[in-house]
Amino acid sequence: MTASHRIQELRAQIRQADDQYYNRGHSDLTDAEYDALFAELRQLEATHPELATPDSPTQRVGAPLPKGGSFATAAHLAPMGSIESLMTAGDVRAFAERVHRLLELPPGEPLGWSCEPKLDGTSANLLYEDGRLVRGLSRGDGEHGEDLTRNLRTIRNLPLQLAGAGPFPARIEIRGEVIMSRAGFAALQEREETSAEGTFRNARNTVAGTLKLLDPRAVQRRPLDFIAFAAGHAEGAAFATHRELRAQLASWGFQVAEPFAFVRGLDAVLAFRDDLERRRDGLPYELDGVVAKVDDMALQQRLGRTSRTPRWALAYKFAPRLATTRVLRIGAQVGRTGAVTPVAQLEPVDLAGVTVRNASLHNWALLAERDVRAGDTVEIQRAGDVIPEIVRVLPDRRPADAAPAAPPASCPSCGGALHREGKFLYCSDLDCKDQLVGRIVHLAGRRAFDLEGLGPRQVEQLVAAGLVGSVEDVFALAGKQARLLELERWGERSTQNLLDRIERGRTPTLARFLAGIGIRHVGETTAKDLAAAFGTLERLQSATPEQLTAVDGVGEEVAAAVVEFFGSPRNQATLRALAAAGVRPQESAPSTAGPLAGRVFVFTGGLSSMSRDEARSRVEALGATTAGSVGKKVTDVVAGADAGSKLDKARQLGLRILDEAAFAALLGPA
Repeated sequence: MTASHRIQELRAQIRQADDQYYNRGHSDLTDAEYDALFAELRQLEATHPELATPDSPTQRVGAPLPKGGSFATAAHLAPMGSIESLMTAGDVRAFAERVHRLLELPPGEPLGWSCEPKLDGTSANLLYEDGRLVRGLSRGDGEHGEDLTRNLRTIRNLPLQLAGAGPFPARIEIRGEVIMSRAGFAALQEREETSAEGTFRNARNTVAGTLKLLDPRAVQRRPLDFIAFAAGHAEGAAFATHRELRAQLASWGFQVAEPFAFVRGLDAVLAFRDDLERRRDGLPYELDGVVAKVDDMALQQRLGRTSRTPRWALAYKFAPRLATTRVLRIGAQVGRTGAVTPVAQLEPVDLAGVTVRNASLHNWALLAERDVRAGDTVEIQRAGDVIPEIVRVLPDRRPADAAPAAPPASCPSCGGALHREGKFLYCSDLDCKDQLVGRIVHLAGRRAFDLEGLGPRQVEQLVAAGLVGSVEDVFALAGKQARLLELERWGERSTQNLLDRIERGRTPTLARFLAGIGIRHVGETTAKDLAAAFGTLERLQSATPEQLTAVDGVGEEVAAAVVEFFGSPRNQATLRALAAAGVRPQESAPSTAGPLAGRVFVFTGGLSSMSRDEARSRVEALGATTAGSVGKKVTDVVAGADAGSKLDKARQLGLRILDEAAFAALLGPA
């Protein structure tokens, strides 16, 4: 293939990947595959400058905006570029040497660099006027972006009004990354296992797809965060250094990327990157590298930018976590909810220091879509750097006799009947051993009853030995210490520690209790919301769907799951058995003190004087409760700018409606 033909091929592949990611919310290429294609194209264009063209992906940002798309478009006040991605220390040294040459600095003079994580999400550009959020755009093609304001407003840690007393810049663009934490993505995947929503393959693509949803209420249900990292156009604000900008962003109420370091000299930049790569698994968000910026803003201005990237910032990527291995067989596993999902058993392979033997395939529809078969050679990665996942099949290495895998006809654990819900198969037998193991492990989890020492291996031992046959049997282990000590690897100290934790676990908070008993769609955050709203298990058990959906963050699907759970005779028997075993969740009754006691507030639209979270906190401090949707329990609706359908419903129901001035008067002095 000639250089010209290869360049055209690469450009087509990259443009397709850009369109998928920026405009359609998914990507068929991994980060490493995309970076490799981009690096090859850049090298070919450098070798053959006569073949370089202005419309090449190496000269553009993002992707052309779709014509006739679902979202309006608008221009960024200042171009929103990308950052040059580098894969080796040699590339980084060459970049730094070019910076020194452009600034005419002596080769040995150390330059000051601001270093922070390169977060793996979707970039957004927020416009604030006099401190109030008025618009939020996607990166788009760097000049124009899609107007995602309604969706971005739903992100809980994104300030709708800049914090502090001001004065604020007349107009300023705040750039940042919309991301999903590891814990948030894991909770979403767990919820997806029991819903009709599409499969969530990784956090980055999930974020991109979420921001493209047409219903802001659906976006609000996803655990998104916004991390600010830069400013674009600014009127009435100036910053001498990137450090100063970060401090100002934090004071305005933005979350900024951590860990952060200001260092001098390139060796310190490389050390920061290497240290962060070693620690990446312990951080709450997915990272794919570090970003290093010349800290001095005046030097940034002198360096300027290319058509695509600034000359004063670089991204030094981490090594991709990929490996190639062979699928030995495709089996099925049963989760705690009864979901029966496919799992690929692999020829053992080392991946980022971990020996991988199994990989997730999520559901049977995805297995068919990827067409993974026993005998296939596959490329795997640690999705979210934790769960091994098959990225792609290498079809040229497929055996001639490889056949598509079929879903099981019965439960692989207990042999019971299966039924289909959406893309998932479920085992209907609640006595299924694998479900029992999963339920106990979930109950013992750190965010539930926190019974350290009851992991999958230990629970499987207990079930196999006949020591537990139900969830409540965990709390009867205190009388079986002698039998526990007969089990392999159960020593006196570890056994006693576990029994002590079980004893303390008899009085969990109501939120931990709800998170542990396995209600579909009720994770840690929703459990806290329900506990705060109802206070006692008895009140929650008798709650109606309308009362449940009045709780902020609880939609119809969650409310139906809660009602179904507490209405199930089997679950009622389990709750009675837990009570008989001495499990008493602590009450967390809502406060009835304060001048607003008994009133329930809903907020719609933006407030100029405070964020919605601050408004909620203010009324709750005065004894009121808050809800996420308008219902019969709601007494007050606070309507700010751009109030939505909640205001119309409040008028239909004849509820008390407060504008921002009336609300401020009700609150009184801060």
